[in-house]
Amino acid sequence: METEKKTFKTMTVGEKLEHIWEYYKLALLIISLVVGLVIYIIYKLVAPEPDSILNVTMVNSYPLNVEGEDTFDRYLKEHGYNPKDETIAVNSTLYMDANNASQSSAVAFQALLAMSIVGEIDLLIGDEAVFQLFGSGNGLLEMDTVLPEELVEKYQDDLYTARAQDTGEEFVCGIRLPKGNPLEKDGYYGEGVMAGIPYTGVNQDEAKEMLLYLLGENDK
Repeated sequence: METEKKTFKTMTVGEKLEHIWEYYKLALLIISLVVGLVIYIIYKLVAPEPDSILNVTMVNSYPLNVEGEDTFDRYLKEHGYNPKDETIAVNSTLYMDANNASQSSAVAFQALLAMSIVGEIDLLIGDEAVFQLFGSGNGLLEMDTVLPEELVEKYQDDLYTARAQDTGEEFVCGIRLPKGNPLEKDGYYGEGVMAGIPYTGVNQDEAKEMLLYLLGENDK
């Protein structure tokens, strides 16, 4: 056991993630399905009012840094929504450390996977480790199906490529938001934050609009 711990410490981030997935894949999937059902039932029982037009999950964010009106409030206002009737549901409670296979990180990953399975994440925001995990599981839409061709070309240096765990195939599933983006200005994140759209999301059109807004490309 001591030797295994030392070996784990010498692994790269990618190797650690592959190790965890390889040895605990079945247990994670079973637990995630159970947690997902519980989350889904609770959500249906206490669905927030007003109606949510978009479900955003932000991993490893700093919501306590944000004061007053934020990115999501401004998005609603600028896009003609009435906050009394429609809102954006934001989950900013999950934290994961890819360099530390702790119980809390495992629980956060299980919750994230469960929420995605039941379609409760329309827009995922986080750091590279988050997208490495989700990308390896084929959980995110490819950027060429999300952004117009001209924007894929414009942001080609900021696109994130993941490798599928099952096939080894590489695909572009995320994009780094530019420096000075709305979330950075609010204090949710520093530089290097990424965004992507899970293929199970139920509000994909709105998620695409929100992504354009975060990129500064939405003139709606």
